[in-house]
Amino acid sequence: MPKRRWTKDEIEDYRRTHGNFFYFNKEDANLLIPKALGIGRSFNWANPISWVVTIALIIIIIIRVVYKS
Repeated sequence: MPKRRWTKDEIEDYRRTHGNFFYFNKEDANLLIPKALGIGRSFNWANPISWVVTIALIIIIIIRVVYKS
């Protein structure tokens, strides 16, 4: 069964039962979800693309620091 994108209400219900700190939901296909507190978006850490994006950003920062010109 393919993953489906959860609605904002479903995400809020999931957070109430599983906690607010990290959003890790394997059943949700969303990469970015609304933040629990404040304005903005956060990653669904169960989505592998979120890990790829984070690692790529870290590598870019390290390369920029090492090869400062």
